[in-house]
Amino acid sequence: MENLKISSQQANEMLMQLEAQMRQQRYALQNGAAPQALATYLESWETTLRHIQTEMLLAKNTQLSLFYEVSRPIYASLDWRKTLQAVLDAFITLTGAERGLLFVLDADNHPQVEMVRTASHTSFSETDITYSRSVVQQTLEKRSAILSSNAQVDPRFTESDSIIAYGLRSILCAPLIHNNQVLGAIYLDNRARTGVFTPEDMATLSAFANNAAVALYNAQTHQKTDQALAEKIRELTILQEMTRDLNASLHFNRVMERSTAWAIAASGAEAGVLGLVAEDGIRWITKLSNIKPDDRLAARCMGTHEPYLEEHCLVLPLLREDRPIGVLYLTAEGRTFKENKLEFITRVADHIAIAVDNARLYEALRQANLTRAEFISTLAHELRTPLACIWGYLEMLGGEMVGSLTPQQQEFVETIGESVQNIETFVNNIVDLSQIEAGRLRLVPREVNMRVAIDEALKATAKKTAKKQQSCTVDLWEGLPAAYADPDRLRQILNILIHNAAKYTPPCGVITIKAWLSADEPNFIRCAVSDTGIGISPENQAHLFTKFFRIADPTANEANGGGLGLVIAKNLVEMHGGRIWLESTPGQGSTFYFTVPIAMPGL
Repeated sequence: MENLKISSQQANEMLMQLEAQMRQQRYALQNGAAPQALATYLESWETTLRHIQTEMLLAKNTQLSLFYEVSRPIYASLDWRKTLQAVLDAFITLTGAERGLLFVLDADNHPQVEMVRTASHTSFSETDITYSRSVVQQTLEKRSAILSSNAQVDPRFTESDSIIAYGLRSILCAPLIHNNQVLGAIYLDNRARTGVFTPEDMATLSAFANNAAVALYNAQTHQKTDQALAEKIRELTILQEMTRDLNASLHFNRVMERSTAWAIAASGAEAGVLGLVAEDGIRWITKLSNIKPDDRLAARCMGTHEPYLEEHCLVLPLLREDRPIGVLYLTAEGRTFKENKLEFITRVADHIAIAVDNARLYEALRQANLTRAEFISTLAHELRTPLACIWGYLEMLGGEMVGSLTPQQQEFVETIGESVQNIETFVNNIVDLSQIEAGRLRLVPREVNMRVAIDEALKATAKKTAKKQQSCTVDLWEGLPAAYADPDRLRQILNILIHNAAKYTPPCGVITIKAWLSADEPNFIRCAVSDTGIGISPENQAHLFTKFFRIADPTANEANGGGLGLVIAKNLVEMHGGRIWLESTPGQGSTFYFTVPIAMPGL
């Protein structure tokens, strides 16, 4: 150590020389030498002793100062490894050790090498480390430091073949103990020299080991906290991604398959199957591997509402409001299910239960909609047959095929015709809405000329507007591109809006249809149907696109309709990817806006 004037070894050599000189003077006195000559030697010896004491005290202080400096940061940072590396290096330098090792107990209380330091900065092989384990084991068992000046003749290690064979001599080992719990040990040795370590070194190392144990405990606690936090974040991320995935679609088969896949991934299983409660027991829905679940075990879990866990099998009941709706049966032949993961996997099962229940409800609703759609289609067919018959007879009467009609009779025929038309429109609307809600209505989009679509819609309502002497104007943006839409459904949207405008606009009113490109929606054609009718109050506007809703306005009571037209128009617009809205002021008319995509090149 360069900052000390003499080393401990040098001090010992000086003391040995001093002792030899004293023996020589004692011998000289015994042989008649003059005592006066001894005074000179005494003064020289006293000077030497004071010098040795001073230098050894200085060395001790320097040693303690160095240990203080290298160990001081141990409480200031949770990066205890860097501090312990510095301390081990200091011990090696101060004591003359060749090697230093830090052993830490693992979960099974077996000492594992955590850190290795050498004077020559060479690496350790596993063989080099093996010999030290017997010393470390003794230190851990006795819970006290061990010092050996020469392990080759030390009776404590006579049965340690590895130490004898390796030729170890100087050994120093101290345990790391915190709150009466052994955490590990610090080990130092020198293979070539004897007497390298002193009792003072052992005391210093033991004192530092106490501080190192506190640092190790704090670091391990911090690491465990970090690991627990990271695990919680991982679990929350899995739950979030799983919930997003399962809610992406309520299609029954997809939810069943994805739920099983997520359960396998979250639990670390190798195979799994999901079963649902049925009248005859458990109906196994999905299998992601060829496994045969135990029906009795699954039924028991659903009965007790508790999971079943063994090494290679995990069964989880799926509960909704404490009601079993199904079960997850997971297996893993090549790995073991861990009990500490059971809480998380149970949470996964709870989320899956919600998704499965929602999918079942959605499937039941879908089936109900399909059944309703079938019923409405049948009903519409049964209604259209007599309506066609009525239309036939009305045409015969109106055409005077059975004789001339009086003006009053002609009026009766027209009134009957309008009523039949209203019934037929309502039936058609009911059928269209049921097909939309059942997901059966499909669009066949293509390029559509907006002028042609608007003109065809105006022709369909021409008789009604002519009867009320209403004027219709069309204002199209110059160079308006073609729309990308289903032509029949686009005409239906326009028919509904123009029909409503005519219905709620008084005689001689004005209806205007416009179409243009808007800067805020450049990929869509914006269309507007305006009227000079009664307008719509804010209260009615809030419910306008609700099924069977009709405006609560005395001036509109005479207007017929089933309250389905705007609902159908809204659904058709949104199926095209557009949107529909209105602007209206009571007494000043209304404007209904909707958008449809333009036909892009290549479509």
